[in-house]
Amino acid sequence: MNIPPYIYEPEKSIEVYKKTSKYLSENQNLKGKISELGWFYHIIGMTVPQNWDNLFSGHFFAFTESWDELQISYNLLNFGLYKQAFVSLRSGLELGMLSVYYNINDEGHNMVKDWLLSKDSYEANTPRANAIWKVLLSNENIKTFNKKHDLKSEFNELGFLHNYVHTKGSRYSNKFGKMKTNSQTFEPELLKTWVQTYEKVATIVCTLHLLKYPISVVKFDYSKKFGIDIPSFGGLETYNIEKIRKILPEPYLNTIEEIAKNDSKTQETIEEIKSFPDKTEEEVENQIREMEKSFIEGMSFIKWLKHQESLLEMFEEKEFGEVMNKRISYLKNWSLENGYYDKTKLDILGIKSNKEK
Repeated sequence: MNIPPYIYEPEKSIEVYKKTSKYLSENQNLKGKISELGWFYHIIGMTVPQNWDNLFSGHFFAFTESWDELQISYNLLNFGLYKQAFVSLRSGLELGMLSVYYNINDEGHNMVKDWLLSKDSYEANTPRANAIWKVLLSNENIKTFNKKHDLKSEFNELGFLHNYVHTKGSRYSNKFGKMKTNSQTFEPELLKTWVQTYEKVATIVCTLHLLKYPISVVKFDYSKKFGIDIPSFGGLETYNIEKIRKILPEPYLNTIEEIAKNDSKTQETIEEIKSFPDKTEEEVENQIREMEKSFIEGMSFIKWLKHQESLLEMFEEKEFGEVMNKRISYLKNWSLENGYYDKTKLDILGIKSNKEK
């Protein structure tokens, strides 16, 4: 029998995963911090405007790849692959910075093309850190902030992540400078270091995005003007700003808020939004009904209603309110008229879903 000589095996990864899960269950503060950082980073992506000029252009690709890398890093951490987890943290940091780099002059949909297509040219190469910072500091908001808080030095302090990529000796190897077995092992101190590093990475990437799009820290009830169809122009709803406040250092946020007050583009946009008429309750209800129609097309009215009932139970409510009952009645009639009562759009078109194939 030809048995491969592998030491790093899936079975051992599962053993480490069980120990990691147990440790996090016993250390809820650490587990909570990881969850908060995940939402924190997810919210950062909402600051990047999406419009008809850049939709599907790839201008958002660097950020989505950054978020993927951080999620993969957490996955690797759980299985005891710490060195690789730190490598992915470094990739997440650089890609997060590239998100601002390519969009620095709001031309990301054009600037990103060669890099996105992986062309065999110098222009398509991923820029080095010094080149990235040169462009980032050409932005007045980032330049002003950096003079006060020296964000670039915070970035330089994360230079040790580079050592994991090139294995700078035993400390940055899969042995981590320890006397340990040649396989995956659970190392709580490395887990704690990873969380601390993840927070620093997220803080730098978040700060750069907020400085590029300072409208994101302006508290404004956009739902009054847009209802549920708030356009993706970079503004954040207040509850998301508060989530950012839990992670971002207070001096950082205070400075960004001050920059936003003096940012002409930000103030012009806010004043323009203020000039819009408020949405009526009827207009908002129509928006909600149109949104629910799309859900019904994908799952049928019967399944949609069951989902609404499960939400009612989840929030420990006894019955639907008057507005919801009217909405259900309207959507039921609409579904019957259009054939979506017990069928989906795919059913009607005669197209099998992936699950049925």
